[in-house]
Amino acid sequence: MKTVGQILYGERNKKNISIEELSLATKIDAKYIKALEADRYDLLPSETFAKGFIRNLSLNLNCNPEENIAIFRRDYRDPNNKNFSKITNQSSKKIISKLSPQYLSIALGIVVFLIYLGFQFRVILTPPPLKINKPSNDSVLASPIEISGTTSSDSLVKVNEDSVIKPDQNGNFQLILSLPVGETKVKIKTTNRFGRSQSTEIPLTIISN
Repeated sequence: MKTVGQILYGERNKKNISIEELSLATKIDAKYIKALEADRYDLLPSETFAKGFIRNLSLNLNCNPEENIAIFRRDYRDPNNKNFSKITNQSSKKIISKLSPQYLSIALGIVVFLIYLGFQFRVILTPPPLKINKPSNDSVLASPIEISGTTSSDSLVKVNEDSVIKPDQNGNFQLILSLPVGETKVKIKTTNRFGRSQSTEIPLTIISN
């Protein structure tokens, strides 16, 4: 199917009218007529102006303006149309070129800040990790026992609600705890600086002191 440019070019040549003559008759700049005939929509001021040019040119060349505008609208708005891609790319380049380095720096700073803010919210909302190395569940041990594990370095670890441990810079903690003979449970709870916590209970059997 022919494009608007091909239709206008064909009608103009059929009537043996030059671009300059058509420009004089329609009051449309010759460069815009050339752009339309070449289907270079990216060289036109806007879609609205292009429709006005096509209507005026079609009437002067005695061809159907509504049909030509419909063909133009199809080609202009079709995402797979090369001319549409040219317009989009040209517009994007113009917008980017108008942005000063200062605005680009501000925009980049905002993006970095939002990423940082998102990370901080994640840290605030996420409870600290808690991994127990010793003892394992259902161990049979003699008291005192060793309790060790890892958590976040900014957390405090509480064992059985009475012993508080501050982990080292790598999040490692260790405690020697005396327990009575018999079946018992050791409750370990870690709480970070944002008040988020995680806990676990380890069932044990103590056979001697």
